[in-house]
Amino acid sequence: MEILTNKLRAAALGMTAAALLLGTGATLAQTAATIPAGLEGTYSLTFGSAQPGSPLTNGTAVSMVIAPGGTICIADYVLANPVTQSGNTAEAFWGVPSLGIKLALSNINTGSFNEVNVLSTSNQFYGQFSGSKTSNSTSCSLLGGAPQNITSITDIFRLAEQMYGDLFPPAAGNNAYQIIDGYIARQYTSTGTAIGIRNGTVYVLGGAFGDTPVTIGTIANTLAQLTGGPVVEEPVVDIPKGDYDLTISGTVVTSGISTPLSLTIESIPAPGSGDINDLEDQVRKAFKDVEGVNPDMFNNFQISEVSVSDSRVFFRAQFSSTMVTATPIGNITTNISYNLTYEYLKK
Repeated sequence: MEILTNKLRAAALGMTAAALLLGTGATLAQTAATIPAGLEGTYSLTFGSAQPGSPLTNGTAVSMVIAPGGTICIADYVLANPVTQSGNTAEAFWGVPSLGIKLALSNINTGSFNEVNVLSTSNQFYGQFSGSKTSNSTSCSLLGGAPQNITSITDIFRLAEQMYGDLFPPAAGNNAYQIIDGYIARQYTSTGTAIGIRNGTVYVLGGAFGDTPVTIGTIANTLAQLTGGPVVEEPVVDIPKGDYDLTISGTVVTSGISTPLSLTIESIPAPGSGDINDLEDQVRKAFKDVEGVNPDMFNNFQISEVSVSDSRVFFRAQFSSTMVTATPIGNITTNISYNLTYEYLKK
């Protein structure tokens, strides 16, 4: 599953990636902007009045969707959390400060679409998109629907960057996300890592996590993990029969040292039911052929986040184990803890 490749469709739309990762100036006071519901819909826009230094050329055409909550889909990007600037309440601005460009939509006072101005962070005018609304649809084609849970998604990126800055280096005020293969995603080039969210599930990839996507959990439970809130137990239901590919991913902590784990097992049956005991048996069975691991020593199971559909079974397993190693000076006991997700995908 290639969820976070450097695949930019912006070139096909005749604009650079930098033109779509937009920056918000820090010199003017800002407040949250409210986008009138009457502006929501799909627009066909063309860039014009290009000025020297503009990253766009006249005639560049894009489709833009203004979705509920002030979210915009434009080309390969989702832009969230618009603001107004001091002395200018007619325009709503979206941006990412590090790339030095911002979009300004007007007119949010009258609720009538005028244009989308493109400016530098110092408010240098680069040109503008003009056009008209073509439908009331708020569905983003690359997402397969209207953006969902954007507030929670923004919180996940923000908290992950705040708490794990060594893995996900923060960019203050960055509320722009790539759309890649249906995922709302962000890549962190300095660490080689990425976060992607699709169909309500959060994944990480690259760097310390390896080349196989690691499932973190649902949006709600990922937020719970980041904020210390209660994990939401999902309903236990019957699991459909059939051949599945199982991906196990997460972390293993041995003597205080955390190591990422990713393991794929092909062509196996999913658990027979949602019963907790059955799921514990599945955990042990998956490790029976793994060298250096004795599944019979697994204990203190906590099974959570059980999620089942016709083609996917997902749950989180947290458990511990002990390993006794004989040495010339006596036996050494090592305590091991596991925090793993199990994702069965029907073939």
